[in-house]
Amino acid sequence: MTIAKNIFRGYDIRGIYPTDLSLEAAELIGKGFATLMKRQGQTEIIVGRDVRLSSDALFEALAKGITSTGVNVINLGVCMTPMSYFARELLGIKPSVMITASHNPKEYNGLKICGLGSDTIYGEEIQDLRRFVEAGDFDEGEGQVIDRDIREDYLSYIVDKVKLGDKKVKVAVDAGNGVGGIFIEEFLQRLGIEDAVYTCIEPDGNFPNHHPDPSQEKNMLAFEKFVVDNHCDIGISFDGDADRIICFDENGKILFGDEFMIIIWRDLIKKYPGAEGILDVKCTQSLYEEIEKIGGKPRFVKVGSPFIKAEIREKNLIFAGEYAGHIYFNDEYYGFDDSYYSAARILKILTNTDKKMSELLDGVKRYVGTPEQFVMLTDETKNEVVEKVKETFFEEGYEVIDVDGARVLFGNGWGLVRCSNTEPKLTIKAEADTKENVEAIMDKINAVIRNAMK
Repeated sequence: MTIAKNIFRGYDIRGIYPTDLSLEAAELIGKGFATLMKRQGQTEIIVGRDVRLSSDALFEALAKGITSTGVNVINLGVCMTPMSYFARELLGIKPSVMITASHNPKEYNGLKICGLGSDTIYGEEIQDLRRFVEAGDFDEGEGQVIDRDIREDYLSYIVDKVKLGDKKVKVAVDAGNGVGGIFIEEFLQRLGIEDAVYTCIEPDGNFPNHHPDPSQEKNMLAFEKFVVDNHCDIGISFDGDADRIICFDENGKILFGDEFMIIIWRDLIKKYPGAEGILDVKCTQSLYEEIEKIGGKPRFVKVGSPFIKAEIREKNLIFAGEYAGHIYFNDEYYGFDDSYYSAARILKILTNTDKKMSELLDGVKRYVGTPEQFVMLTDETKNEVVEKVKETFFEEGYEVIDVDGARVLFGNGWGLVRCSNTEPKLTIKAEADTKENVEAIMDKINAVIRNAMK
């Protein structure tokens, strides 16, 4: 039974619809995953979907596959990815599938799958699922599609859990025309925000205003101006499926996930002195140094929510995050990435201090960083190129952090080369003490990549 191998990626299933991720593929994956879950005693699978143009059709195909095995589909309808995670906790049902391609361009779609473990399957588990689907050994039966609306449960849980301070703030929101725009006005009102302005909150799978990745500043230039023009105290933006959050200060300056984490760590460390803080290899050196400075224990890990969540579970960590805006609270929440909960926590800090958003980063040592840059390759060659890059820098005597690609230390800064887990490309990024030094690092990185591609 043939199915495109390239859609089975590092931590989800993702590809261009319908050429790679077709309706037939979705149905087969539904059959395979449901059969595996049924044979482990499961009778229901939670399924949610985002607002991409292909999500409704993929839901129908996936549900057809699941129910053909005798397993029921618990249909959340259109929802955010964190709502699908929350549903697992609320309903006590472990298996779930979220139909989304997150921040990818509109022609993509995908499946984020949770099995019987705490979080999404990834790595070899995804390849095991692929092999099982290819074998075609499916159970048969007659399952049902059961609709379940968890909107009220989800919003109420966060609003009851997080209480804001007395300070009044004005909030700007850009949902990128993704699914996060559906619930945001009600959420902020119930949270206690009386003054908010919104842009790009109408769900539209064409993403007509900008690409649904807020961690790329080029996508957020209009929103930066929107924050300033509306005299807001904070800006909040979401990606396509709203599992990521990127914030902006009152001057419209973007605060990437690593800067968001500095603010949170400064608050959390008071209650959890000496806590271990993990950060992905794309994060600024400022975060590493700040965690050390306030008495925490920083450590680099792989990029990607499944890897981060696995670390959180294994080490019982209280908090973690990623440069791209995945933020994980495990102190008073469930430890999965949730943009709404993260928004509530940052607003709690801001409404309980006299400081402005920009002042919450006072005293942080600043470096000059580049935006992420990309080199398009194929899924077959990208890993080979990264290995050659890593070997070159090792041979030239550089210190290399190789937990995920190569974060090469240059004394006055660092440069990163790693494979994307969601697309056929390399991600390149650098940071240094001066503009001249960061440009020199990028020149060196690019030269080594060109040589590795020969």
